Amino acid sequence: MVIGVSLIKSTLAIALVSAVTSLTAGGSLDSELPIFPPVAPPSAPPGESPPTPPTCISSGVGIAAGGPLNTLPRAELDTELAAMKDAGTSWVRFDIDWSAIENIKGQQHWDVTDQVVERARAHGLNILGVVAYTPQWARVAGAANTHGYPADINVFALFAQQAAQRYSTSIGSWEIWNEPNLTQFFLPKPNANIYASMLKAVSASIRAVQPGAKIISGGLSPALDNGSDISPVTYLNSLYAAGAKSSFDVFGIHPYSWPDLPSDASTANWNTFYRVRLMRDTMVRNGDGGKKIWATEFGAPTGSSHTAVSDQLQATIIADGFSQAKALGYIERLFVYSMRDRGINTSDKEQNFGLMTINYRPKPALAVVKKAADACA
Repeated sequence: MVIGVSLIKSTLAIALVSAVTSLTAGGSLDSELPIFPPVAPPSAPPGESPPTPPTCISSGVGIAAGGPLNTLPRAELDTELAAMKDAGTSWVRFDIDWSAIENIKGQQHWDVTDQVVERARAHGLNILGVVAYTPQWARVAGAANTHGYPADINVFALFAQQAAQRYSTSIGSWEIWNEPNLTQFFLPKPNANIYASMLKAVSASIRAVQPGAKIISGGLSPALDNGSDISPVTYLNSLYAAGAKSSFDVFGIHPYSWPDLPSDASTANWNTFYRVRLMRDTMVRNGDGGKKIWATEFGAPTGSSHTAVSDQLQATIIADGFSQAKALGYIERLFVYSMRDRGINTSDKEQNFGLMTINYRPKPALAVVKKAADACA
């Protein structure tokens, strides 16, 4: 995801064989694993034209831009935001990065973030702000980089409140952290109870200055319960057990499924998009049937890496994601990661999630997003 899609996403396909072997030997992934019937027919094979999403899934389609948006010069930033608008999208997700804004305690520099917020709004885009990442002076012991969680949750909550107050007329939707179920993004190790405490403190601090704010729980990544990372199903159950129910308005998930389709029932033992059904069941059991789900990242990498997919298959996966979101009915919004590639090295998966190349050459997936966005107009 932001700053780089997590390593677990790149290894899911490779891990599938060993995961299935574990299951047949009596092991488990994250819970009982029923096989669900598909809710819609599979999409066109990779060699055919991508299917057209049937109708709008929500009030708008988004782009998950992440941290890289904050690094762009003004002219390049405007070009990329214009490309998002031209694609018909109406939302953009990016980082409100505490580690960059307050690298030195007490010295805050908002100018870069101010520019992104101002230009996104100037281009008519709604903003999902991801409040995340800890400067060295504030992070927990044993965390080697900004992905370490805060040593004092209340200090982080104060920063989130400052951001919400500063952008009270520009940002009304706030995602609290990114992929907290992964060691990579919640150093030194994911802990749902600690994150639940963080979510409670931060949501309260934001609501104190923005009573109408919409709080999205940190988008969970595909993962297995492996002693290091925590699967989304297990993690969500833990959040409810920790009493976090009232601290989020929307459940955030990153339902990557590549190289398979979101609708592929044969991959229900690991496919995060398909397993959203289990997460929804957890929400209903806990009295949260009225809450929606936002897929705050979703897509697939092209290029030549061993986990990449073809340009055509990327389009088919994204189209199938829109179709599944509509069919399920409770995925209100889907943010595609990302607008354009971040480099020219096709062997680096992380550089090749774009709907366009770094030079703005469209991939077939761009037309899929335009059709989905047109349906929301």
